[in-house]
Amino acid sequence: MAQTDSVNKNYVNQLGFWSAVVATILVTVAGITATASIQPFATIMGFLLTPSFLVVMACIHCYASESKKVFSLVGLSFTIIYATLISINYFIQLTFVNQSTFDVSIFSMTNPQSMMWVIEVLGYFFMGLATLFAAPVFGSGGIEKIIKWLFIVNGILGIGALIGYGLNVPLEIMLGGLIVWDIVMPTSTALLAYLFWYAGTVKT
Repeated sequence: MAQTDSVNKNYVNQLGFWSAVVATILVTVAGITATASIQPFATIMGFLLTPSFLVVMACIHCYASESKKVFSLVGLSFTIIYATLISINYFIQLTFVNQSTFDVSIFSMTNPQSMMWVIEVLGYFFMGLATLFAAPVFGSGGIEKIIKWLFIVNGILGIGALIGYGLNVPLEIMLGGLIVWDIVMPTSTALLAYLFWYAGTVKT
């Protein structure tokens, strides 16, 4: 039984490491290209980010201690909502919007008044909730403490974006939040990659 548990942990650490590495690359490129409005590249990167981040959160759930799995489970559940909303939105942008021969401006995210921005903000709100609930999984020392606080900050950004959009806060302020997100998320996923790698090197 102990050997089986060790093998299972090894799978979690390996999958967690590689998915976090991929997520770090994607979130970095997606953040930079989205901030610079480089389309459709930003949308493609954002679309690919959704499954990779979902895998990361699944590995966090497996990594969590039994007493804290309720937090990681809630976080994983919110991640599923995030991935569903964002992947649908981005696939619509890449196919329906780009390939249509009639006016689809109401669906295009190049239009600030597009209804799809509602889905965008809602999706990243759920991503924020996911990291906020997953934050207690991590300890109060070392690298886990840093990941915990980065997850909390991301949660605040997600909630703030939803409130800001609902209150019609100027886009310049919302862009400032995106720039902070461009730093917070790739840093947290990079540290997660290191955490899973380190966990895999520790003999149990």
